[in-house]
Amino acid sequence: MLTELSLRHFKCFELLKLPLAQLTLLSGTNATGKSTVLQGLLLLHQTLRSNPASSMLVLNGDLIQLGNVSDVVDQISGRGRIDIGVQNNLLDCSWRMFAADRSQLVFPIQTIAWREHPDWESREFELEDNVSLYNLLPIDLRQSINVQKTMDGLLRLSYISADRIGPQEAYPVLANSLHPNVGGRGEYAPGYLYQFDQKEVLLGLRYPNQSSPYLRQQVDSWMGHFFPGASISVELIPNTNMVKLLMRTSNQTDFHRPQNVGYGLTHILPIITACLGANQDDIIIIENPETHLHPAAQSTMGVFLATAVSAGLQIILETHSDHILNGIRKAVKRQVVPPEDVLIHFFAPRPEEGNDKTAQIISPLIDKNGNFDYWPPNFFDQFDKDLDDLIDWEG
Repeated sequence: MLTELSLRHFKCFELLKLPLAQLTLLSGTNATGKSTVLQGLLLLHQTLRSNPASSMLVLNGDLIQLGNVSDVVDQISGRGRIDIGVQNNLLDCSWRMFAADRSQLVFPIQTIAWREHPDWESREFELEDNVSLYNLLPIDLRQSINVQKTMDGLLRLSYISADRIGPQEAYPVLANSLHPNVGGRGEYAPGYLYQFDQKEVLLGLRYPNQSSPYLRQQVDSWMGHFFPGASISVELIPNTNMVKLLMRTSNQTDFHRPQNVGYGLTHILPIITACLGANQDDIIIIENPETHLHPAAQSTMGVFLATAVSAGLQIILETHSDHILNGIRKAVKRQVVPPEDVLIHFFAPRPEEGNDKTAQIISPLIDKNGNFDYWPPNFFDQFDKDLDDLIDWEG
């Protein structure tokens, strides 16, 4: 499990050291750095997937496209460099990128700093010393079990963006991938479900009333949990590497094309498939899991994500939904997940001081009853504010 992400001179952050838990929820006002946090991890993942031997951070790939060096460097104090670091119980590693030419579309790695369990001795590598890299680290560290576990976790990371694909006539099957996933937009979810229909779901994530441990039946049962009566079918289109997705909302009706079913079903399928298809200790990043969901389903999603965490996954999510938050709070109160496995970070804009527009982050602690020790202003309180206004209205 990753326990901390650090960013220096990256976009809006001059310096950030953000604690991470099994379940980390990012919330807050718009344009305060939540997506930037996710992008820091995604840049490492995207680079690992693009080219294991790369000595350049890949700014533009199939998951995120951030432009050139000048687009990602803190404009106030970055001066052509950024640092991205990750930490867990096995290691603490950071990468420093530097580019004299800020118009570059990749970001050369300049220095790698490293501390490893059990001695935690600090080590540093300058790439100008002709050090060969593999999986973003000096090649002579490949034999380290700590290295293998950590970098493999970053490589297997799954990301589901807020911009999820809508209903389609056909969906691609991801071919020849060492680390298959549902795709950043969920575009491979039906194909993944077809390819790995016989994969066994983690014990703690199996639907209570479904005897089959396999992915296909488990996804179907969980879909029915969110949308009572719902069911899905995935069929290979002959002589293609495409599949057809069919859905129904009642066992009394026929299956339909997804275009004829509500958006909520197609938007939730990648999340359910990614979680149920994951392995122990996998990391899943999800943006706005509430998209196109009824408030009741949003609350159910919060409980589901907490259940995924209790089964052994690490989930980092960004949300504006108080229903998602309350679902997680309910899961804590029901002892689905212990409070120490949940971290909530609220991103609030600082008052402008000169050109400083970076975010301040407040992290209220959750207790075993799902209550917070502090409720910051603008932290999921709009319903209460609106209700106060409505009560004050004269009839």
